[in-house]
Amino acid sequence: MINSNLKTPVFANIKSSFCYLAANKITNLDIAKDICLENKSLSDVSMSILKHTGIFERRYAQPEEAASDLAIKAILNSSLNLNEIEALIVATTSGDYPSPATAHLVHKGLKLNKNVHCLDIASSCTSFISALRGSLGFVATNSNTVVIATEVKNKGLLKKDLRTRSLFADAASGVYLEKNNSKNNPDLFLFCYQESISSLSDRIYIPVGGSREPTNINNIHRNKLELNNPKETFFQIVKSISEAIEKSLETRQNYIKENFELDPVYIPGLIFIHQANKNIIKEVKSRFHKNIADKIPILMGDIGNSVCASLPVLRTRVLFLKSIFFSNQKIISKKDLIPYFIQLCNENNEFRFIHKEKGILFSSYWQNESIDIFDDGCDSLENSWLNKISEDEFNQLQTAFQNENISCQNKSVRLKYIDIWIAAGGGFQTLAMLHGKVY
Repeated sequence: MINSNLKTPVFANIKSSFCYLAANKITNLDIAKDICLENKSLSDVSMSILKHTGIFERRYAQPEEAASDLAIKAILNSSLNLNEIEALIVATTSGDYPSPATAHLVHKGLKLNKNVHCLDIASSCTSFISALRGSLGFVATNSNTVVIATEVKNKGLLKKDLRTRSLFADAASGVYLEKNNSKNNPDLFLFCYQESISSLSDRIYIPVGGSREPTNINNIHRNKLELNNPKETFFQIVKSISEAIEKSLETRQNYIKENFELDPVYIPGLIFIHQANKNIIKEVKSRFHKNIADKIPILMGDIGNSVCASLPVLRTRVLFLKSIFFSNQKIISKKDLIPYFIQLCNENNEFRFIHKEKGILFSSYWQNESIDIFDDGCDSLENSWLNKISEDEFNQLQTAFQNENISCQNKSVRLKYIDIWIAAGGGFQTLAMLHGKVY
């Protein structure tokens, strides 16, 4: 259901966005080797995965790692001052244990102050937006808050289940929020859409391991993620996301007109959607006019669907690429991306990459927000996410950035942008919010 009472904006500051890309790169061919299909070659299975998901590679954590480990690595490789953290909210559907909360294990690993408030949010693919909404209550009471989504989903999949193995991946990503005490340059948050269709909640679920059916020797094989009615689920997710976009666009338009007396067309904004499946997002885009569809980025072919972490991972990577584009406001070809990035690092101290013992840390800034991406397990820029992203996804982003550049020529406008963030969990819950920057 849509709730008209959600239209009250909240102001805070996102000081930092960060993400961690897990170390192990699993190709479609790797998955095909685990799954024997009659009359299908490994190449056939590999190509079928690409066709049905748009994913050619996904990231898995190390066998000994859990969700808290990925969250800890993401935070340690960000620009955060750990001593300033006063609340920690972890969004996850693959926590370390049923109890305690994974947030406490992250707290322990980071050696945070004992006064930090820790809690988990588990709400399928919508967990990150749910956590973000809750975090604003902490921020309003002067608590600097980390909201981080972290998933080690690969351990909860049946090795020979092609549907789930094709899609799901591991990652961690989050934001650091603080209260805007100065009232200058705040981030605007407006939660504008929520829908719960609980009758569909068995479409994507783990049937065994809870109080409904505790794990025992006879059912332990069912303590894995199940994807039911995939075709119906596909179109339900498309329908739910499309409705969320329509409602969000309407709210965005009305808010801009009523509060800034501006034409919404001239206020930049992207539509960030949980990266469930490339074909889902392409189907959603097909239902909208090109000027809307071009605002919807797809950036998942090289990392897969990291469940509730996919939305902040998407936004962090897109903002990093956007910062590169707006450094000269010109379209960059995919083949020139690495050389141009190296040039920026040499000429501009807002861009840098640091080789660490087991990976590369990428850093930049966008609209006073620090952006940090730690690519674990990569030993060179050529082997990093920056070079792995697909050419078609990169080129579509360049078009979106170019369109934003055209629409934001009026530098005197106080409202710099309003993006839309959307997550849909199996079609049974969909959430959407607006996020913008006011100067």
